[in-house]
Amino acid sequence: MKNEKKETRGGNRVDGGFYLNRKTWDLVTVNGKKGVLPGVADDLYLKVPTLAMLAAAPVLGATLVVFLPFVGFVLFAVAGLRKVAGLDKAAKAAEPARETR
Repeated sequence: MKNEKKETRGGNRVDGGFYLNRKTWDLVTVNGKKGVLPGVADDLYLKVPTLAMLAAAPVLGATLVVFLPFVGFVLFAVAGLRKVAGLDKAAKAAEPARETR
C-alpha cells in the first residue's frame, strides 16, 4: 500500500485531485497529473479521495435541493413580518434627507 501524506500546505506541488482547505473550507481541484495548490504556506490542505467526492456529491446536491426552498420561505416570512411590524419604516426614517437640484 502506498504511504502518501494526506495533508499538505499551500504553494506546494501535489498530485492531481481534490483538496480541502482546512481554514476556509474551500474545495480546490488540481487538474492533470501534477499541480500547485493556491495560497501561502500557512494554508493547510487535506487530500480528499476521489471516491469520497463521488459519493458525497449527490448527497450534498440533494441536501441543497431539499433545504433551499425552506430558506426561501423563511426569508419571505421574515420580510413580511418586518413589513407588518413596521421595522422597515423605522430604518427609512433614520436616513437623512437628500437635496435635489
